[in-house]
Amino acid sequence: MKYHPRLLILFLGIGGACDNYPKDPETTLEKITNSTLVVGYSANPPWVVPTDSIPTGLEPDLVRDFAKSRNAKIEWKNDTEQNLFEDLEQHKVHLVIAGLTDDSPWKDKVALTRSYVKEGKKKHVLATIQGENAFIVALEEFLHAQEKQMKAPAQP
Repeated sequence: MKYHPRLLILFLGIGGACDNYPKDPETTLEKITNSTLVVGYSANPPWVVPTDSIPTGLEPDLVRDFAKSRNAKIEWKNDTEQNLFEDLEQHKVHLVIAGLTDDSPWKDKVALTRSYVKEGKKKHVLATIQGENAFIVALEEFLHAQEKQMKAPAQP
């Protein structure tokens, strides 16, 4: 079989262009690794429980473990969901936690992770910057690895 040299060059060029996928246009995964993950949170017990210092609950614990896996410190930002989602759109925070479900009205403006736990028919997700695919993939791989030990917290 004879190959045309131009096709071979095209094939090699395309193959070389596929390095480092998925990509983050804003380099979010790179920025947070060995640095700081900025997390917005809004109270929604038992998923996110505010305290005087840092939040507790299932989602803050997940975020702490994810940050640890990236050797990142966490900067917590407490605000309303509305303000946090606006901050997410403007890339002022990397992640929003608030006991969100996959039917969030924000699902068309931000990226929602895969469901990490189900509570009845509700599928709980985290919200992140839309289009930051390497960051989303890293977060979803982490959530997938945690999935077997996850269960919905008891409601108060």
